[in-house]
Amino acid sequence: MSVVKSKQTEGKLLVVTKARELAAYTIKICSNEKNFPKRYRWCITAKIVDCAIDVSSNVNAANSIYVSDDNKKDYQLRRQYQTKALAETYALLSMIDIAYSVFGIESKRIEYWTRLVNEVQVLLRNWRKSDYDRYGK
Repeated sequence: MSVVKSKQTEGKLLVVTKARELAAYTIKICSNEKNFPKRYRWCITAKIVDCAIDVSSNVNAANSIYVSDDNKKDYQLRRQYQTKALAETYALLSMIDIAYSVFGIESKRIEYWTRLVNEVQVLLRNWRKSDYDRYGK
């Protein structure tokens, strides 16, 4: 029996999947020469891809840290990775905005891309809040 959509909760760490999806989409869109000409590959495209991969890497690093109630250092380290991932999403949004202005990428592609980033941001914030409520007090 399925659960009514309004009563569903998010999977434990949907953020890991969404961050991976964001990195994959970023690589895909940046590899398309219709969006980013080859001559710009090293000055902007590589930075955008690196940023998206950093988001995914930091999310995975945070997820790999097991936090117990009696070990605050693990909680702090996990939170640092979560914070780095969140900061990278803001940097990525900034670079997406620049790419949109300079390269004139289709609006629907930019909307989808920024929606992915925003989903990751919301999931990261919720995860941080959940960890804070559980370990930070």
